[in-house]
Amino acid sequence: MTEETTNENVMVQQPTTETEPAKEITMKTYYWSNDNVPFRVIRTTDEITEDQYPIAVTAPDPNIKAPKYDWIEHKWIETSEESLGQRLTSVVEKLEDAQKSIDVLQEDHQKTLQNAESTDTAMDQLQKTVQMSNRMMGTLSSTVAALTKAYQDLTKPTENTTETKQGDAE
Repeated sequence: MTEETTNENVMVQQPTTETEPAKEITMKTYYWSNDNVPFRVIRTTDEITEDQYPIAVTAPDPNIKAPKYDWIEHKWIETSEESLGQRLTSVVEKLEDAQKSIDVLQEDHQKTLQNAESTDTAMDQLQKTVQMSNRMMGTLSSTVAALTKAYQDLTKPTENTTETKQGDAE
């Protein structure tokens, strides 16, 4: 269990002359954490403003029983066996959820492939229908052209016109 410690001023009497006053030294608290030493409180007069491996500036949560600093996530984590078991269970649950998501995605992919196949079949049938319609339109066009010509031939005046002479009418 970690204990909350604070920076405190410590008066250290250093040998001085009568004209020189005693100096006040401020001790600061930091936390050492690496693979070999997961948690150690260190005190120094140095001022450290940000984490510098293996020294962490932030104190661990007092509820953590066996703290260790995670240098990737930049936060304190629990390393007790009880906590590791809980974290392992959490990881297993997340993996199971991921596997379920993968299964759902695979099923959706299969449905998409089937729909694409159905769409391809429908498109092929539509293309054949359009081609048949185009052939029928060509046949109808030529038939209409033939009928139009036949109609025009029927309605043309015949060349059996009689000539009238101008002198005969007198």
